[in-house]
Amino acid sequence: MSTFSSLEGTMKRALVLAGGGARGAYQVGMLQELVIHKEIDFQIIRGVSVGALNAAFLSQAPVAGDSLENLKKKIEDLHALWTNDIKGNDSVYAERGGFAAILAGADSLYSLDPLRGLINEHVMLDNLRNSGRDFKVGTVSLVSGRYKEWAPDEIDFIDKLVASASIPVVFPFVDFKSAEDVLVDGGVRNISPLGSAFKTLPDEIYVLLTSRLVKSDGGFPESGVQEQNYGQWSDNWLGTKVNGLDVLKRTIDILTDEIYLDDIRGALKWNEVIRKIDALKRSPHLHTLPPELRSDFSKLIETSNVVKKRHVPLYVIAPQEWYGAQNNSTEFLPALMAQAIEHGRMVASDPSKWLLPVQ
Repeated sequence: MSTFSSLEGTMKRALVLAGGGARGAYQVGMLQELVIHKEIDFQIIRGVSVGALNAAFLSQAPVAGDSLENLKKKIEDLHALWTNDIKGNDSVYAERGGFAAILAGADSLYSLDPLRGLINEHVMLDNLRNSGRDFKVGTVSLVSGRYKEWAPDEIDFIDKLVASASIPVVFPFVDFKSAEDVLVDGGVRNISPLGSAFKTLPDEIYVLLTSRLVKSDGGFPESGVQEQNYGQWSDNWLGTKVNGLDVLKRTIDILTDEIYLDDIRGALKWNEVIRKIDALKRSPHLHTLPPELRSDFSKLIETSNVVKKRHVPLYVIAPQEWYGAQNNSTEFLPALMAQAIEHGRMVASDPSKWLLPVQ
């Protein structure tokens, strides 16, 4: 029994699985280490994009009986899905004619019909609805522009799960005609749905990222974008080297990185604010403050109670390598995924390699 599980009976833990396409394989290795070896159970699970898919699979594990053992079994099944059922890109998405199809009026470069097949085979709504785990996935509406989360008891939940992984233009949006809404990947606005996890008032939150982030001298990194050289963006003499898809993929990487980091920075700032509020509450000099300051402080405490904010230990784990030479999130190649799973396991096994807390 590890030290991580010594308080298992009293700890309420949240798991946040970020997006990242094929790089979701890193999360499989991380989860093997955290759940199977460190024996950490998670009662609350949130996810977007590929994180939503991994989360949906895991959240079928019943809390009743032996919650941890049930989750361990699902981790092993998830590993089998990534290593046996996903045999390449064709297992997840299908070609739709590339940019020629876009120019002809198609809504995306690829179809997600193969992914729907995997979901229908491995995700059972009744299991999700009856597991007892607090589980939600996030999408963004192209109609309202807003981020929203969905629980398994929602109407058309499986379609909403698919929408959570539908990167705009790359994959098709999901049209909900009865609701007059169009949904896409929740990562457009919220790569790691930390805010939702905080609202459940957990004792700890674990965030599993899928993009390379390594601690800088000051602790949390300023950027995780893979740098390139100018030669990768200079057209050759035929003028065919760089195309719109190259620009789209690069832009998505940059935007994703910024959303990642902003989500976590925001959570750290809230933790710091709440820590200072708690320190003031305990201060023996509080009664010596001028009346107007005591009044302002009382309002601050009241506000923090209303928005349900409190200090929550935050554990953030990210890969320390690129996913292949191009870090391409649409490459579901068995060799790359196997390497990512092993690397995720290695990083999660050593807390000194975690982004947070800073060791």
